[in-house]
Parts: sequence; structure tokens; C-alpha cells
Amino acid sequence: MKHLSLSSMSSVLCALALMGITPGITAQEIGSPDNTSPSDAMDEVVVTAQKRTERLQDVPLSITELSAAELTRQGVQTTSDMPSVVSGLVWSQQGAWTEPNLRGIYTNVAAVGSPSPIAIYLDGVYQPMQAGTISDLADVSRIEVLKGPQGTLFGRNATGGAISIYTLDPAFTTTGKLDVTGAAMGGGPSDTTAHYNLNGFLSGPFIGHALAGSISAYHDQTNGYLVNDLNGQQTGRITADLVRGKLLWELSEHTRFVGSAYYSYRNDGTTYDGFPQNGVTAAAFYADAVIPTQPWHYAYDGAAPFAETRAKGASLKGTSEFGLGTLTSITGYSNYRVSVLADAHSAYSPSCVAAFACVVGAVKTPNQAWSQEFDFASRQMGRFRFVAGLFGFHNRVKEHDDYNGGGFVDDTTITNTSFAVFAEGTVDITQKLSTIAGVRVSRDLLKAEGSLYSAPLEPYADKGWTSTTPRVSLLYKITPAVNTYFTYSEGFKAGVVSGQINSAPPANPEKISSYELGVKAAKENYSANVALFDYDYRDLQVEVFNNLVTTPENAAKAQIYGVDFEGAAKLNEALRLRLVTTFLPKAEYSSFPNAIAFVPPLGPYGLTTDNDYDATGSRMLVTPRWTGTLSATYTKHIDAGTVDATTSVYYSTRYRWEYTGAVTTGAYALLNAKLGFMPKGSDFKFTVFGKNLTNKAYMQGTEPTSISHQVFWSQPREVGVTAEYSF
Repeated sequence: MKHLSLSSMSSVLCALALMGITPGITAQEIGSPDNTSPSDAMDEVVVTAQKRTERLQDVPLSITELSAAELTRQGVQTTSDMPSVVSGLVWSQQGAWTEPNLRGIYTNVAAVGSPSPIAIYLDGVYQPMQAGTISDLADVSRIEVLKGPQGTLFGRNATGGAISIYTLDPAFTTTGKLDVTGAAMGGGPSDTTAHYNLNGFLSGPFIGHALAGSISAYHDQTNGYLVNDLNGQQTGRITADLVRGKLLWELSEHTRFVGSAYYSYRNDGTTYDGFPQNGVTAAAFYADAVIPTQPWHYAYDGAAPFAETRAKGASLKGTSEFGLGTLTSITGYSNYRVSVLADAHSAYSPSCVAAFACVVGAVKTPNQAWSQEFDFASRQMGRFRFVAGLFGFHNRVKEHDDYNGGGFVDDTTITNTSFAVFAEGTVDITQKLSTIAGVRVSRDLLKAEGSLYSAPLEPYADKGWTSTTPRVSLLYKITPAVNTYFTYSEGFKAGVVSGQINSAPPANPEKISSYELGVKAAKENYSANVALFDYDYRDLQVEVFNNLVTTPENAAKAQIYGVDFEGAAKLNEALRLRLVTTFLPKAEYSSFPNAIAFVPPLGPYGLTTDNDYDATGSRMLVTPRWTGTLSATYTKHIDAGTVDATTSVYYSTRYRWEYTGAVTTGAYALLNAKLGFMPKGSDFKFTVFGKNLTNKAYMQGTEPTSISHQVFWSQPREVGVTAEYSF
């Protein structure tokens, strides 16, 4: 490693792990890859990060495992809440495009056909769309977050990590759950509004112990906490619905199939209500302009900005155990239809729009994806075991752009096809020392074609790339309770192209090499996971905005290194503490002489575009130096029932959204709290909760362009009550 010697890193990590008072990850017993059993005990954690069920402590990777119970305790309802429970994660937005950042690995390329470098899987099925990516965590059984490049087993574009979301499976006993939430949201300059949520799950047998089914339903509604400065009216309505059905077929003692189908709808009126930071907007030069000046305030006339996502999907997972091991097949299909109405100027000004200095865009992006994966995980064969597999993926996405009511119209179709073969083997050299070696070979194909004003054009991209990404790990068991490991891995993100017609070639693949040294310790009353890591990041894919067209290009190089810690301690039978934190002292562009920046002066057509802005040596975008959450859970059994309370404080240092530093989220802290009561002998539970109790307004997303320094605000304070019934 370039910045810290391995010997010094080992000394630091071993010292941390052997400290008996060091807290560690809250653990939950997991009976199978798709079933969790919540417990208040500090039990063993089991994960499937290496395509087989094994103890988290035995996996030489940084992993956060979150059970349904832990997600509920920490108030995690959507993917945007996850940074409070996953160290090093920032969940940002560029309009309808979700752009997670994990340990500094991030992309601002918001183009159709351009996936995130943090790969997202739903019940084992790869989700390719940044727009419309899973937002509401309605019927989740657990989440596994794998940090660092996953170039072998989860290799599809996972240069920064992988987030695997598992939903509840059917059971052969009748179980169910229903919870109802009513809350008030608002405070400060935001409008006060109601927030309602209804969430239910029912499961049971159909045919003995052969066939079982489940159904889940979810509805969430917020009436709007934003204010339209043009008329003073409430705006920003959010509606979300989800229905999911599953069937479990136990063909035999060793063979089972789980089929799933879902439909979801989300209409978010806050996603594109842009705010011009420091008043930077081309609209400022027009006499009819109305420009918002307070958080949670916006200005527009006519149809309200929105992002609407209609998604449906299906999957079939089959597992069969036989003499040599377990064969798994996962077939997936997803269909997204994302519709957006947005402006790029963050203000009201018909004169600016008429001059085409301000832009109102209507964008539609239907997307269909198919995937098939076969995995084989061998049994232990003496000192050796292995995992091998095949992966195939095909994605076809379209984009229709209509700007300023037909002033510019284009249609694009982008097709991505990917094939991969992978294998990874583990050798137990001694009872304490093991080594893992694996490789993935991928072939990615990209084609883009379209039309301008309905006139067909020649394909503007037709290219393919082959990638070989290895992984090598050493795992050493210092004691039965303490492991240390070293892992070298590589990651690969396929080339991407603009979703808007232009002559720019595709951006080439980005690549990353990772060195990680870690220690994992787990005892009866605590566990601790700490890792030091160093990333060599090359050919970063970045977005360039020029007038109406966004184009992905390759930056040069970046260097990242830091320390990651996740832990929890059970201080006594009643009190548990949990700490997650990531420190990134270095996350900078080591060579980036030709960045695109938008700089003063501000004129009637916006900012000046600097095509040769030197970002070399500057901090990477959306990458805070330090993030962390400290939470405490107190549980007390009294004569009347059980009382539990959880409070947490999340803190983040400042971070930039564009290269000059003109658009910045300042340092901020969030305070959340919950107080629950379950009457003795009852199936009901009642909870009072508060989120963002200090009503902190901070920028959760941006879309800075030459037209405006456009930002999007976080949600204001929310206080509410939940009633839950389970059987």
C-alpha cells in the first residue's frame, strides 16, 4: 500500500480488536439466507456475501448486515435513510437519479443506461436503473452492504460495493404483521403537512409443507412540506405504493423454489423542485423572475415538477443440494417507466424560458432488463471449497426528451448486454490460516441509436469491452473470537454513453484496485469490525453538461484511503450501544486537468463554462471526510409490558457537489429518537418517534449546470406514532 505500511496497519488493527471494551456490529441470528430471527442478544451474524451461508466474522470483506429488527430500531424506512446505519455511505440524488457514494466511490453520470458503481440487488436480482432505484423498504427481511470492489462474485459494475436487499419469504406457519403510522412533518420555513403510512404482510401454507405463499402491501403518502413562492401554496406531494406476492415450493428436502412478483408506484413532488444556491440562476437577469431564498421554498407556474416511477418485476430462485454442493439459479425481470417534469433554472421566469436561457424538460425513460445467474457452491472437500458461476444480463432502455414544449426533441435507445464467468476457491492452509483466490471475466456490449425530431440517425455508439477482475484474500484466526485479513481486489464498471443525441463517443470503463487490511472480533457482549483500505481509482466516469446535452467522459485518476469501523456493545441486559464511522483523510483527484466547471460571471444565459478547469489535487465530489452514527437502545421489562427506546445522532462533515466548491453541503448533525411500548401478553406495539428533531435543512442532492446551481433539500422534522399488530 502506498500510504501506510502493512506492518503498521496490522499493529493498529490488532490492538483495536484485542481491546475488550471495543464495541462491534449488532448481530442477529439468521437461520437461512432468506430468513431472519430478531433477537436482543449479541448473537452470531450469518451472511451470504460469498454466495454461501457463513459467519460474518469469517468473511475477509467489510460487510454491514442489517436485520429487519435493526432497521426498525434505527427508523430506516427508505434507502435514503441508510447512511445513518452504514458507515461510509452517502445517499445522494440528482433529480430522479439516485447516486449512492460508498467510501468515495460515486458517479454523477445521470444518464439512461448508466448504472451506479454501487451495485444494487433485490432478492439476488441485479437492478440496473439509477432512476427509480428501490426507495421504500417495505417488506425487507435484511440488507447486506458489501464495501469495496466486488469484482468476482458480485462483479456487475460493483466498483464501490454492493447492496443486497432481501424481502420476506413465505413460511409454512401462518404469520402476519400490520402497522399504521400517522405523523406531522414540517418546521421552520417548511410547510406543516401530514404523513401517513400503511404496511402489511401475510404468509401461510397452501399445501402442507410443500407450497406456501405470502403477500405484502404498502402505501405511503405525504401531502407536501414545500412552499411555492409564486402563490404561497403547499406543494411537494409524495405518494408510494407497493404490492409483492411470493410462492415457496419445497419440491423435496433438498430442492426449493421461490417465485416473486411485484408492482410499485412512486410519484415524488420534491425530487425536481430545485432551489438556486446563493441565487445563482440565469432567471435572475429577467424582470419577471421569482427566485426562492429559503430552504424548502420553490417557484414555478403551471404543472408542478415531479418524478414518477412505475415498476414491476418478477424473479425465480431455485436451489438444489446434492452430493458435491448446492446449485442456485436466479432468473430476474424488471420493467421501469420513469417520467420526469423538471426545470434547470430553479426559479419562475417565462421570459427566460422563451429566450431558451432557462430550460423546462419533460423526460420519459422506459426500461426493461432480464438477467440469469447460475451459482455452484461446493461442500467442504478436505481443505478446499469453491464457488463458480455464470451470469447473463440484457438491458434495453429508451429516453424521450422534450425541452421547452418541443423546442428540442430527441429519442434514444440504449442496449447493454453483459456475460460473465467467475470462480473463487478457498484453501484452509492450517486450522488458523486460509487463502481465497478468484477471478471474473466479463464481456460488456453497448449500442446506442436514436432520432432527432423523429428523423432517424446513425447509431452513435456500438462498442464492447472485456474485463478480468481478480481477488486474493488471506484470513488468519488470531483466537477463536478474533480474525484478521488482507484482501486485494479489482473492480470494473462498463462503458457508458449519453442518453441524449450527440457525437461524443462513449466513456470507457472505469477501474479500481483495492487493498484492505481488517480485523473482526466478536464475543458475548461485543463485536468489532475495523478496516484500513487504499483505493487506486482510474478512468473515472464523470458527467459533462453543455447547453441541453449531458455527456459522460473519463476523468484521469483518483486516490482514496481511510479507516472504517462498525461496532456495538451490550453494556448490560437493558442497554446496547452502536457506533458506525468512516474517516477518509484522503479522497482526491490525483490527476484531473480537464474538468468541466461553471464559473462566474453569471449572465443572462447562466454561468461561463470552463472546459479546462484543473481539479487535480481537489477533494472528490460528495465525499465527506468523516461520517458517523452513535445510537443507544434501552429495553426494560416491567409489569405492564416491555418498554424500548432508541436514540441516534448522525454527523457528517462538509462535502462538495461540483469541482469549484461553490455548491457545498455544510457539516450537519441529525437527531432521531423512538419510544415503544408492548403491553404484556399483547400482539400490539405502540411507538412514538421523531426524525431530524432539530429540523436541520441540508442539501441531499444537486444538479449544478451552467444555468443554475440547483440543489434539493432534505426532509424537515417529522414526529409521529405507529401502531403495530403481529401474529
